Amino acid sequence: MDGPEFRRELERRLAIVENPEYEDPAAADLPARDLVLLLLGSAVLVIALLAWGYPW
Repeated sequence: MDGPEFRRELERRLAIVENPEYEDPAAADLPARDLVLLLLGSAVLVIALLAWGYPW
């Protein structure tokens, strides 16, 4: 697996990522709406799990 073709592809990808002008789309900030939905969904999930496991 560590052949010359693999090495060339690795070097090509590293050159792209190491370029100072490269903007990683995965590192972009999440929109505020998504963060609020994540917070609300997490709160609903925690409350549901607590209610489910709470001995009545």
